[in-house]
Amino acid sequence: MRASLPAVRSRRRLAPTLLFAAAAALLPLAAGCQQEAAPSPGAPVGAASPGAGTTDASYPVPRAPEGTMKVGLITPGSVATDKAWSGLAYEGVKRIEKELGAEVTPPVEGPEPAAVAGAARTLAQGGNHLIFLHGSEYDDAAAEVAPDFQKTTFVVIGGRTEKPNLTPIEFRSGEATYLAGMLAAGMSKSGKIACVGAAEIPIVRDSFQSFAKGAKAVKPGVDVRIVFTGDEKDVSKAKQQTQALLSEGVDVVMHNANEGGKGVAQAVTEKPGVAFIGANSDQSDLATAQNLGSFILDVPNAYLAAGKVVKEGKGTGKKVAAGLADRAVYFKYNPGFAGTIPADLKAKIAQAEKDIAAGKVDTAPDSAAGS
Repeated sequence: MRASLPAVRSRRRLAPTLLFAAAAALLPLAAGCQQEAAPSPGAPVGAASPGAGTTDASYPVPRAPEGTMKVGLITPGSVATDKAWSGLAYEGVKRIEKELGAEVTPPVEGPEPAAVAGAARTLAQGGNHLIFLHGSEYDDAAAEVAPDFQKTTFVVIGGRTEKPNLTPIEFRSGEATYLAGMLAAGMSKSGKIACVGAAEIPIVRDSFQSFAKGAKAVKPGVDVRIVFTGDEKDVSKAKQQTQALLSEGVDVVMHNANEGGKGVAQAVTEKPGVAFIGANSDQSDLATAQNLGSFILDVPNAYLAAGKVVKEGKGTGKKVAAGLADRAVYFKYNPGFAGTIPADLKAKIAQAEKDIAAGKVDTAPDSAAGS
């Protein structure tokens, strides 16, 4: 990785350990387990749906698809304009298409919450063997629909529910945002830093709390502000929220606002002396001269790992969790940053990264970490 700590390597592919973990977590529940005959992906079977957050082993895991595997996708935003989150999901299904010879159905982009279950059902009825729901907010919808389509595998990023054909993938993004918080606190001159999010969903809220925890590890008295716009597509609102924070003395801002992150970057660019931290993908192209770096999730390779086990008929629905130790999440410094990051601060962050990967540092959010 350019202009970064020796321990933090920029890789768009997950380490073999995560690929092994993904495959192992999705292997059949018992050797020799045979699946009973089931309807085609587009035919509901009418199984009852247990409550979210549960595991239901009352029906068999899906077999390997016959013929070309079809892949569907539901994202919270536009795959063309929201390159920080929804675009990563689309990159993932396109990798499955390229490397596994799958057929990718046009994505369902930004459905209203009440329409998500219907969208998932339509994709399943359309013969998709694998459907990704790209957000923890889609967990309940997937849990509702999955039992009705037992030959379709559903994967929810940030989900909680496990079923034979429903797999949650947990990115331990807090391990990377903890490092971002350390950097933000160390670079702040005012002692005030902030996070700007879109919808206040658990996975984002927790990553912000981990950011605050990392910041306080470097500067215990740092003032961490956390705000949510409520709309990941509203660039103007994200910009206004950020401008308000900057007017209050905040001088380092990290976002996880999806497309709204562009508004955060715009506000930072218009105010000299403040800094920006990107989210989910390498966002060095936003507010470049004032951009310290980005916390990154290797979403495409996680998608590919899931696609491989589904194509081979080796899924179980068990959760796949990955973090710094797997190189599934990491922090990347921006080589175009016009300022200087002190060597001693980089050294602290490098040591923290090693300790987190080794399980020596707890990055889990504290309820009082942010304000």
